Amino acid sequence: MWADSSKLALYAIHAYVPSLSPGDHAGWTAVAWLWLALVGADDPARVLPLLSAVAAAVAVALLFLLVRRRGGDLPAAHTAAAILAVSHSHYWGATVTETYALAVALAVCCAWAATFPSRGAAFAAGSCAGLAASCHLLSLLVTAPFLLTQRRRWVPLALGAALGAAPVWLALFGAPSDPLTGHHTSHLGTFSWHALAFVDTSRWLGGLARIALVLAFGLGPLGLAAVLGGIRSGRAASAHPHPRLAAAALVALLALLATYLSARLHLQMDFLLLGVLLLVPPSLPRWGIASHLLLQVAAYTLLPLALPAAHHHLGVRVLPHRDNAWYFLCPVKTFETGPETYATRLLAAAPPNALVVADFNPGALLVFVQRTRGLRPDVQVLPTLVDELQPRHDAAQALASRLATLARTGRPLVLADRFEPYYHVDEMQCRFGLTVEPCGPGWTVRLGGPLEGEWRADRDSNPEPSDP
Repeated sequence: MWADSSKLALYAIHAYVPSLSPGDHAGWTAVAWLWLALVGADDPARVLPLLSAVAAAVAVALLFLLVRRRGGDLPAAHTAAAILAVSHSHYWGATVTETYALAVALAVCCAWAATFPSRGAAFAAGSCAGLAASCHLLSLLVTAPFLLTQRRRWVPLALGAALGAAPVWLALFGAPSDPLTGHHTSHLGTFSWHALAFVDTSRWLGGLARIALVLAFGLGPLGLAAVLGGIRSGRAASAHPHPRLAAAALVALLALLATYLSARLHLQMDFLLLGVLLLVPPSLPRWGIASHLLLQVAAYTLLPLALPAAHHHLGVRVLPHRDNAWYFLCPVKTFETGPETYATRLLAAAPPNALVVADFNPGALLVFVQRTRGLRPDVQVLPTLVDELQPRHDAAQALASRLATLARTGRPLVLADRFEPYYHVDEMQCRFGLTVEPCGPGWTVRLGGPLEGEWRADRDSNPEPSDP
């Protein structure tokens, strides 16, 4: 899979633990590394999504048991479990290498353990909450209200939380380099970097509209009616130990998601939905549950067919061999071959000893496929170079200069894509005389104009090419 899925798979293979960076999801990496050791690491592209599927199934089963234990009747428990099972965010996260299904499962485990009044239960609840937070920080807004039920047993609770969060705080004593980029990004400064890079308070209004749309799509008409019915019937008092605190946490989560970068919203909604189902368990009759399951599966199939994929990109990045309507709206990934097709074709077409300049979305995928399949070891992929230059005041000029510097090595240059907002190919062609030619799904680069003069001057002053 693209981007994060390939990055996380590389983290699991290389056991990239511990790490302080919230974007490294060190808890998930620790569990995934153990999963590979137990299940087998011969084909992580197939084995790691199984971890997500198992975790998602555990979350559904435990949600059913938890609603029953909290006083919900059998229809409410069945409805809550069914809604979570086929909600778009949960279903999508269950089919790919991602952190969300495991974080949600651990959050439900924490809530389940918190219902038992014992020191062992407090330790288990803290451990699950700590590990869930080290998988994904947003899980804290779901687990925190449940942890307060164990506040009288704070010692085992704190010990458990420290143990669960160990994949994160152990990085205070040293952390390895990122196996994808080779950079050392595990430091406390990454928290502020993430806030600046991904949170923008000016987009809250549009963010709320997107959340409403995604939530309505993920719940479907019957699921939405059941949740609204649960709110009207006032079941919140029996569904959660601290309903007011849980509601406040959900409001905080809603506010954060409204201002957060929307690229991951279709997965992050899993935390919001879980919090809603725990707070106000919905209820449908048997026929309603069956109809809901069928309607959601039909929606995930028919809506992508109804959208003209060639013209409708859902406001997200276009990638070679990816139909955005099917990719984002249909959670079934069994038949998804676009990422593998793209990576294998580009690596096969690249000239000998080529340097592939990429951004994170295709770059992580190319590195993952290259390493796990043993393809083209002569090719060097620079997986995040375009992202690193993107914030520059004149990104096109920065990328053009870097290409001229890389040309000093004498190695052929290949662009992983030519998505204009990232790669500025058209702008570089006009301003710097750069030319590109197709290279499979990528593009070979030839320098011209001022870039060629810069390259020749560098070559004359540095006759021996050096590695980038």
